[in-house]
Amino acid sequence: MADFTFVTSNDHKALTAQAVCDQFGLAFDRQNIDLVEIQADNGEVIAADKALQAFETFKRPVAVTDDSWNIPGLNGFPGPYMKYINQWFKTEDFLRLTKDLKDRRLFMRHIIAYRDSQTEKIFSAEIACTLLKEIRGTSQIPHFALVSLDGKRSIAEAETTSNTSAFASLPNAWHKFGEWFSSKQ
Repeated sequence: MADFTFVTSNDHKALTAQAVCDQFGLAFDRQNIDLVEIQADNGEVIAADKALQAFETFKRPVAVTDDSWNIPGLNGFPGPYMKYINQWFKTEDFLRLTKDLKDRRLFMRHIIAYRDSQTEKIFSAEIACTLLKEIRGTSQIPHFALVSLDGKRSIAEAETTSNTSAFASLPNAWHKFGEWFSSKQ
């Protein structure tokens, strides 16, 4: 029996959630639908709104995610607009945009919003990454071939060799959610 419903159309996010929730003995069912994503400069606001939509749709405990990508060398771009940037940009576009940056840091803000009939809770974690100077590997997610979690391999390369989500082993919002959710049961 599922503890909650994870609402996402993103297979990679579902893979990450599964890997971490398994560590906490949590089970979820997945609803593969796109929710309306409001335009806001704050990922927590976006995630909370998506959680409300999901709860109103399914009438049971739900979790949704939102990721913001902050590139200091680009004044914080693309921020909470990463979903759309991934739809518009190819890997080569990311490379052209970032190739001359001296500051190659990138911070991923991983956000989970949970909602049930009595509780609305936000979990977030920041994951430090590095922008690579060349395309390394292939992925359905364009920036994964240019972003590294360890400063060596791209996310695409790491996931090819491990057959799992590279984010699952890092402290992320799913870990915070898992600790909280398993303690409330």
